[in-house]
Amino acid sequence: MRTHYDLDDHEGYEAGEDLLLRRFAAWAAAQGREIDSYSVISALQFRHTSVDGRLGYWTGAVVRDFLLSYVPRTLSATADEAALVPETLRMFLRYLHETGLTDPMGEPLAELEDAVTKATAEFPAAMADERNFGVSKYWVMAAARNGVDRSDPDALNAFLAEVHEGRHSYDAGLLDELVARQFTEQTGRAFRQPAVSLPPDSKLAEAAESSSIVRQLRKLVEWVGDGRALTGTGNLKLADARDLVSLLDTGDVLERGAGGEVRSSADLPHLAIVFELAKRTRIVRVVKGRLVRVAKAAPLVKNALALWTAALDALPEPGLLVRPSSWVPGYAQLLDESLDIVLPDVLNTIYGMPEPMPVVRLAESVWMACVERFYLDLEPSIEPVWRDGLAAEFRRLLTKLAEFGAVELTTGPADPMYTLDLVPENPELPPDVQDRLRVALEAPSLDLASLTPLATRAVRARLLREGRVAPLVGDLVNAAPAPMLSMLADHYAPETAVAEISGWLAAHGGREAGLPLLLDAVRQSPFRTRASGMLEVLVNSLPDGDALLRDLRTDPALGPIATRVLIDSGELDLHEVDDRERLLGMTEQFLVLLETAGPEGASQMLSALPGAEFADLHEAILESGHPDRVGLAELAEMFEEFGPGRKVHPLGGLARSRSTKGKGKKRRR
Repeated sequence: MRTHYDLDDHEGYEAGEDLLLRRFAAWAAAQGREIDSYSVISALQFRHTSVDGRLGYWTGAVVRDFLLSYVPRTLSATADEAALVPETLRMFLRYLHETGLTDPMGEPLAELEDAVTKATAEFPAAMADERNFGVSKYWVMAAARNGVDRSDPDALNAFLAEVHEGRHSYDAGLLDELVARQFTEQTGRAFRQPAVSLPPDSKLAEAAESSSIVRQLRKLVEWVGDGRALTGTGNLKLADARDLVSLLDTGDVLERGAGGEVRSSADLPHLAIVFELAKRTRIVRVVKGRLVRVAKAAPLVKNALALWTAALDALPEPGLLVRPSSWVPGYAQLLDESLDIVLPDVLNTIYGMPEPMPVVRLAESVWMACVERFYLDLEPSIEPVWRDGLAAEFRRLLTKLAEFGAVELTTGPADPMYTLDLVPENPELPPDVQDRLRVALEAPSLDLASLTPLATRAVRARLLREGRVAPLVGDLVNAAPAPMLSMLADHYAPETAVAEISGWLAAHGGREAGLPLLLDAVRQSPFRTRASGMLEVLVNSLPDGDALLRDLRTDPALGPIATRVLIDSGELDLHEVDDRERLLGMTEQFLVLLETAGPEGASQMLSALPGAEFADLHEAILESGHPDRVGLAELAEMFEEFGPGRKVHPLGGLARSRSTKGKGKKRRR
C-alpha cells in the first residue's frame, strides 16, 4: 500500500485504491457508520491527479478545495444525493490517521475535521451552483432536468444530439465560462523532487549578506532617498545612471568606442537589471514620474535572506536579457520571451541533483522548450545557427545567475547518470538530440552547473508554494514514527533517508529509545506492503541493518518481512530457513499479492491450482500463525468462496465508476 503512484502506474494505483476502499469500508462498517464509497474514490482521484499526487496529504485548504470545488465540478449529483460526501471524507481522514497513512507535512486531524465542518455548511450551495460545474457535469445535470436517465449513455447521447438540433435551450455564456475554466485550471502532475539538505538559516543569511545583488539593492534604496526624478520613458536619468554605475559597482562600461555612445540608462545592462529587480521586488516604485522608496518594504530590505530570495523569484520575468534599445538576434529574443517558463524549469531541473549537471544538457532542454512554445519555420541550414546562438545566450544567463549567487559553474567530466536516458526507448528526447548529447557528453571536460544553497532554499520555497513535494532533511524530526518512515519510503533517496533517520533518533532519545518506537510503528501497520517498505528503509539507514533483520526473524509481526529481505539481499540462504519460516513466507507472499494485484490477481493465481493442492494451501495458510489477521480474513473469504474453476472473485470491491487508464497528463518540472 503506497500513498504515491506515478500517473502511468495504472494497475498499481487501481489495486491500491481498491485495497484502501475495501479496508476503509470494513473499518467504517465495524463502527456502524454509513459511507458513500464513491466519495472515497473521488477523494483519492482528487489527490492522485493533483500536482503532487500525495494521497495522504490533506490540509484545511485541500479539504475546502475538494468539498467546495472538485466535488461540485465532477460529481453529477444533486446536493441531496451527495449528502454523505462531507461526513465520508471526515471518516476517511480519521482512518488515514489511525492507520498511519497521513503525510507528515499535512495538518493535524483536529484542524482537518474543523475544515470539514465549516465546508459542510457551504456544501449544498456549492453543489447547486451551476457556476461550479464542469462541462461534463453541466450537460449531465441539464439532461437530468429534462427527464433523461443519467445512468443511460445512449439516452445522454440522444439528449446532446437534440441540443445540437436546437431542441433544448442552455446558457451559452455560462458554458463558455466553464469551457474556459476547464483549460485555464489544468495543471498536471509535476515531477517529484528529491529531498535536499540545507545549512542553517543563519549561515544562509550570512551568504545573502555578502551577495552583490543584496548590497546593490540596498544601496539603490538608500540612494533613492526622498525620491529621484525619472525620464519621460521611465528610465533613470543618464547623470544618475552614471553615478549609480560607480556607487553600485555594476561593471557597466560608460565610455565606448565610435558609434557606441551611451545615450540612456537602458544602454547599461547590468544597472538596468538592478533597477528592474528593485521595482519587481517592490522595494521601490514609480509615482508620478519619480522613483520613491516603499515604506512597507523596509523589513524586506533589512532581511538579506528574504531580499535575495525575492530578487531570485523576480528574475524569470521577461525583459532582463534583451535591451529594448538595441538590436539583438532572434534567438536571444526567443530566450528572453520564454524566460518565465525556461528559468524556473532550469532551476527545478538542477535542484537536488547529486552531481553537477552538464550545461549542454540544460541547453538542449531549453532549446526544445523554446521551439515547443513558438512556431519556428527555419531552414535546415539556419536551425543549427539559432540553436547554437540560443545556447550561447543561455550560457550568458547562467553566468548572470552565478554572479547573482544562484548557480555555481565548474568544469569537469559528466557524471554517467546524465547519459542513462539516452536510449531509443526514451520518447522525451528525439534521436538527433540524443546523438548530439552522446557526442558532447564524451568530452573529458565540460561546463557544469549546480545550485548554491541560497538558490536551493529559494527554489524549494517556490515548489512548496506550488503545492509540490520538496522534502528537506530535518523536516520530519518531530513527525510521528509511521508517517515519517512512510515519507522516507516514498520520497527520499537512501542517502537523505539515512540523514533523516539519524536526526529523528537523536531527537527521540537516541537509538536505544527511538528504535523501538520505529519498529512498533512498522508492526502496527495494517498493510504488509507498507510495513515492508517502512522496515526496509529503516534497516537500510542503520549501519547494522542486516544484524537487526536477523534478530527480527523471530519477531511475531516482523519476522516474515525480515526473512524475505535477508533472502532477497543474499544475506540469508534458503537452507537456513526452517519449515515455520517457509510457511510464514509463503503466507506473506499471498498477502502481498492480495494487496498489490487485488482480488482479481490473487484469484487468477488460485484458479491454476489443482483441487488437492488448493485444499492443502488453504489449510496451511490459514493455520500459519501469520500476524496479519485482517489480511488472513480476506484470504479465508477467498478460499471459501473461490476454488479451482470458479471465475468470479469475492473481494472485487465496489464497482469502479471510472478507470484511471489514459488519464495521465504531461508532467511539469
